This record gives sequence, C-alpha cells and structure tokens, in this order.
Amino acid sequence: MEAENRRKTEELEEARQLQLSMLPKELPQLPNLDIAVYMKTATEVGGDYYDFHIGLDGTLTVVVGDATGHGMKAGTMVTTTKSLFNVLAPNPNIIDTFHEMTRCLKLMQMDKLSMCMTMLKFRVTKFKCQPLECLRYLFIKVKIKQLKNM
Repeated sequence: MEAENRRKTEELEEARQLQLSMLPKELPQLPNLDIAVYMKTATEVGGDYYDFHIGLDGTLTVVVGDATGHGMKAGTMVTTTKSLFNVLAPNPNIIDTFHEMTRCLKLMQMDKLSMCMTMLKFRVTKFKCQPLECLRYLFIKVKIKQLKNM
C-alpha cells in the first residue's frame, strides 16, 4: 500500500513538473510594456495556464486560463489548450480563435472538460480584450504610454 502511494505521488509530481515546464521560460520584452507573472499551483497538477505569442507585426497575444478541476484531467486540458494556442495565436480575431479552439476540443471529445480563458492582444498603441472571467495566481502589470480601444 505504501509503495503504491509513493508511486502515485511520484507520477503526480512528474505530471506537475511537465505542466510547469510548458509555461513560458522568458517573458516578452516589448517597448512601453512591463510584464510580470506569478503562479503557484494548488495541487500536484492544476489547471492554471498562461502564455504569450509575439506576431510578425509585433502584436503581443496573452492568454490566461484555468481548467476546471485539478489533477490529470486539468493538466490534459492545459496541454491541449497550449498546443491550440501555439497554432492559433497569430489569428487577429480573438472570437474566431476561441471558436476554433472550441471546435477542436469538441472533435477530440473533450467536451466534459472545460477551461475559463481570456485572451488579450497588444499593439504599440492599441489594446483588444475579451472580458476577463477567471484569473488566479497571475498578475500582469501593464504600462503603456498610449492606449486606444480597437
């Protein structure tokens, strides 16, 4: 019994390390924008996720999410979402990106899992955002000299 518990604990720790290894190692460096992040997982494998993408036109896309639940299911949702974000982040339309992510998740029959997610796009003088519904353990400090709504 003790050996089995130790094995499960080790497997969960490996999964936690894998999840943390998928988070950005470096923060984007852009003029007039200061970014700082902090995340502390509540359990061995959590559903917290954030990522960045800088497009060819200099647009910074930021995604913040929290998969429902904890454990391997939440970790699987985070892994899948990261893969989709890496492919779809260049899309300039946030709503279309969310629709495509949802379509792909449904094709993978992951409809019983969910993730609350917000995506923001920053350009030198423009800012676009979807309403922030869920944010935990992540703080983004933004300092922009000129800010205009798109």
